Amino acid sequence: MPHSRITLIRNIGSQWASVSYGAVIVFLLMIFLARTLGPSSLAVFLYVQTIASLFAILQDGGFQVLLFREKTTPTEKELASAESLLSAYFSYIAAITLAGSIIVILAPILYKTAFLLAFVYFAFRCLTNIISSLLKGQGAFVQEALWRIELNTLLALPVVGLLVFTPPSPEKVFIGFIAGQILLFCTKTGRAIFRTPKLQFPPLKIWKSCLAFVIISAATLIYFKSGIVLLKHLQPDLALVGYYGAALQLLEGVVLFATPVAHLIFRSLRQRWLDQRAFNSRLATLLGAALAVGFLGSAAGFLLAPKMILLFYGHAYQPAVDILPLLMLSLIFLLPNFILTQAMIAVNGEKAYAVIATICAVFNIGLNGVLIPRYLATGAAFSTLATEAVLTALAGAWFMRRRKRSKACDFSRT
Repeated sequence: MPHSRITLIRNIGSQWASVSYGAVIVFLLMIFLARTLGPSSLAVFLYVQTIASLFAILQDGGFQVLLFREKTTPTEKELASAESLLSAYFSYIAAITLAGSIIVILAPILYKTAFLLAFVYFAFRCLTNIISSLLKGQGAFVQEALWRIELNTLLALPVVGLLVFTPPSPEKVFIGFIAGQILLFCTKTGRAIFRTPKLQFPPLKIWKSCLAFVIISAATLIYFKSGIVLLKHLQPDLALVGYYGAALQLLEGVVLFATPVAHLIFRSLRQRWLDQRAFNSRLATLLGAALAVGFLGSAAGFLLAPKMILLFYGHAYQPAVDILPLLMLSLIFLLPNFILTQAMIAVNGEKAYAVIATICAVFNIGLNGVLIPRYLATGAAFSTLATEAVLTALAGAWFMRRRKRSKACDFSRT
């Protein structure tokens, strides 16, 4: 067997092992939180986590995707070395996290302590994601998989310990996450990372490239998670947010399994981005496979939704049975969107994708605003489905135009 094929099998195998382990840990932890906190406290945790994850996009600053792409195959003029960007990133994230914490302290908002703890937790998560991007960019998928296994293990154990032996609360979930991250950075890999930082800020020339990635991350998170936030504010039943969040977690479990595959796909597409014919052929094959898996996943969601909700969450989450099938139907569009997203970034189309993602975020918020007051969580689920369909249409149209322009250029040369 050729060495390249062995390497590919090893990379895919390690990533699948890592994501499978991570998905099981995250899923079991979510079930544990749902049963331990109860619907109302779970709703508070999910609400704070969703808002804090929006701020985490600023904490990330677009560096994660930029480093992954440039480490894989640099553009003609590389913006900066990965090492200098990583060193500068520590100063950047410390300043952003401090600024966000001050705003939380001064602002008249609920759950101040939970928000402060969530900001600290996501700062650590951004650092672990940056390391993952560097490792994947240089093709060290096995080492990155081991790093993720350590991460998921050390995140879960302190949370379970705290909630079992002390009165449970959303704040203690974030305290457990922070403790796990501190333990992670005490490992061999973590100690090596902390030798790198220097007191310097990233060069100004990289911000233009990072801005598009920040917009993409923010818009994507908004249209995927806005249902939780708007359900909290547009209807009075806090438990309903917990039901919707529990159903959404099952969809996110599928996304979790798809993410490492998407990263491998991105690396494959990026390495072909200058060969239009090879790129288009690979993209078409991947889209067909993603669509087939999406249909299978949607069918499974419709057939197994009642059993999945009752088995994993218990009878207290019975209302989520009506929400899950509609969310799972979005896989028909969501999985092909994974491919289209990676493809657009691979060909340096992040600015166009930022516009598309922003349109989808605005569309999702508007549709949620119309549907949630009347249809409650079912309206939020339908908004997710409709937004994924709009994203597929817009991203697909962009590639169709790109392909026509490429053919026109080829014709003009002949």
